[in-house]
Amino acid sequence: MEPSHPQMLKAIYRRWRAKRMGHDMKDQYQPIYTWRETWPGEGHQDFSGFDGDQSFGRVELENAADLKPGMWKWNAAHLPWVRQEIMPRSGSEETSREACRRVEEHYEKLKAVHGR
Repeated sequence: MEPSHPQMLKAIYRRWRAKRMGHDMKDQYQPIYTWRETWPGEGHQDFSGFDGDQSFGRVELENAADLKPGMWKWNAAHLPWVRQEIMPRSGSEETSREACRRVEEHYEKLKAVHGR
């Protein structure tokens, strides 16, 4: 499925902004799973990670009313097959990519522990 025009514009804008701020997109973490808006069309900076149909975690930008405004909050979703939890299950990172990395690493550890 090809990205929509608005998605392409967002990607172009993100690359331009990262370059302007001195960040190289190649140096940023590249998510290995699919990430989708948690509330599509609502305009929230809130995304859920999926492995096929299985949601495994979420990242969202903290707003001014939260404890760490401007930080990206990450948390692992409850998975029905998990019998042994791994801590921490949540935290905060400076970028959305790093928050995605933390969720994906947590999910990979859970899969390894549970033989999946």
